Amino acid sequence: MDDVRPWWNGLRQGGDGLSVWDTGCPEDLLRYVSFKSVELPKDFTVHSVINRHINGRRERIANGNIDWATAETMAFGSLLFQGFNVRLSGQDVGRGTFSHRHVMLVDQTSDQLHIPLNTLSEKQSGFLEVANSPLSEEAVLGFEYGMSVATARTLFIWEAQFGDFFNGAQLMLDAFVSCGESKWQLMSGLVMLLPTGMDGAGAEHSSCRLERFLQLCDSNEDGGDGDWLNWHVAYPTTPSQYFHLLRQQMVRDFRKPLIVAAPKTLLRLKDAVSSLSEMSSGHHFQPVLGDASVSAEKVKRVIFCSGKHYYALADKRKALGHHNTAIVRIELLAPFPVTAISREIAKYENGTEFVWSQEESRNMGAWSFVSPRFSRQLSIQLSYCGRAASASPAVGVAKIHQKQAEDVLQQPFRFTLR
Repeated sequence: MDDVRPWWNGLRQGGDGLSVWDTGCPEDLLRYVSFKSVELPKDFTVHSVINRHINGRRERIANGNIDWATAETMAFGSLLFQGFNVRLSGQDVGRGTFSHRHVMLVDQTSDQLHIPLNTLSEKQSGFLEVANSPLSEEAVLGFEYGMSVATARTLFIWEAQFGDFFNGAQLMLDAFVSCGESKWQLMSGLVMLLPTGMDGAGAEHSSCRLERFLQLCDSNEDGGDGDWLNWHVAYPTTPSQYFHLLRQQMVRDFRKPLIVAAPKTLLRLKDAVSSLSEMSSGHHFQPVLGDASVSAEKVKRVIFCSGKHYYALADKRKALGHHNTAIVRIELLAPFPVTAISREIAKYENGTEFVWSQEESRNMGAWSFVSPRFSRQLSIQLSYCGRAASASPAVGVAKIHQKQAEDVLQQPFRFTLR
């Protein structure tokens, strides 16, 4: 390993506590990156869908409503400007499974490939590599992990076509990614993007099996989690949070694998947008997002959740007119952000009911991870609201799915909780 050690100079192993890093960027740089990301070479002919994508991105930059794909592009481009490289692999990642990314474009007449982020500047030293890989998860993830332990100057990202496709690479996760640093003192900054969501797609395209990644954490139920954890697990709800997560992987002075429960429906949800200022200099990833839409002194019930489920809960609260209910988002599940959660709980002096709400079944998702930690570290006994335990991640019948989804949203607002 002597030949790779120079790449790791100046880095350390993760320590105690959760460190905070300024991962924001000047707004002018973010605008520049965004406009350059949809700039085409002369006489380059793109598909009509790409023209809509280009116009849409320019419009979003103009009105300040930054969506998920634009925030990702800003993260990539800003890292390239700083001299880091980015490598993105997975099936159809250049376009994106949900046709949202489009970081690799194809000339419709010549089949020539073009990656706009590689033409940001004549002097740029960081570049984006896009590897549209086959559905051979074990081989591809193993290769990406091996690359990630060889250099700390590249952000390696593997995106599953759907979140549960990681199961084809379970051996790599169990024997290498989750424990490589513990076994061999080899750090890795590999990012795994796992699209997830109980959207009616059936058993095999819904859950990213968040519970498995949390179970593989060396987190302590009694407290003491810090940067040292074997890998970090996040379920962000906004484009700006995702932006900061990606940049944090390279900006901080240690490397850890990052598991991101990535969105599907949020990619185009009108409410799931961020302002440019949220990604500007002086800002950073927040492990917990509080609820500024309610008066803290009036709150009787606090609902904790993660990920896209937040938006459905917020809509249901509005429809029911529950002004005494707060919804708090746990954006970082591991390391468990006990201090940030404690600060949020302290705001609700009149709160008497505390709920964990999730889309997944009781034996899945984050419930079995968060429940003992709330109890032992915060002295909070959470009530569970979600689907009942199930052998399958999701049902395959649309009517049953819709009935379950409505029940999951009703549960947290009922006066008698189970």
